[in-house]
Amino acid sequence: MNKRLALLLIVLMTLTSVSAAPVYDKGSQLLSFKFGTTVPTFTYFFSDNNFVVGPGQGNTGAKVGGYGAISYQVFNTDKTAVGGEIGYNFNYSAANILFTAVPFYAKYSYFPVQGSWDIPLSVGIGGTYIKYNDAALMTLYTNLEVGVTWYPGTNWGFGLNTGLWLIPEFNYKDDLKQDNAIGGFMPITLSITYRQ
Repeated sequence: MNKRLALLLIVLMTLTSVSAAPVYDKGSQLLSFKFGTTVPTFTYFFSDNNFVVGPGQGNTGAKVGGYGAISYQVFNTDKTAVGGEIGYNFNYSAANILFTAVPFYAKYSYFPVQGSWDIPLSVGIGGTYIKYNDAALMTLYTNLEVGVTWYPGTNWGFGLNTGLWLIPEFNYKDDLKQDNAIGGFMPITLSITYRQ
């Protein structure tokens, strides 16, 4: 395990040193379109401390779903960018009932590696509209994301992204409080990015 960690650190330091000169200036912009899948990772129910892990029957019950989004960011320094993202996610439960989430959030990204290859590390916070069966709720949303984008030319890039979403569900009606929970999802998306 220690050898793998050491190798990962060496690779990250090498990639960081390869891109010592920043490519982006203050005011540079990124527009990205993402599409891919989301894996239900865990659900934690507050009422009975029940923690279920993984997609599928016997675990969270939810099936692997899909995600599409548009993201826009502007660089506020040569290594950091701020912006936002709005998307649409869907998964089916074990009972084949559709669960949807429409996250919209502010996004902050750090680019330790940039150039022909970008490696953005991002954090997002905002809200999401979730709907399951006949119940709909506006709730909080946060995520962590890591990606890699390859730019074969100057402006257009192709990427792969993953991370972790956290979506809490807080019901305020007494008859629904036993359903209060926090859900975790892992997106795996491809992206097309235009930079200027």
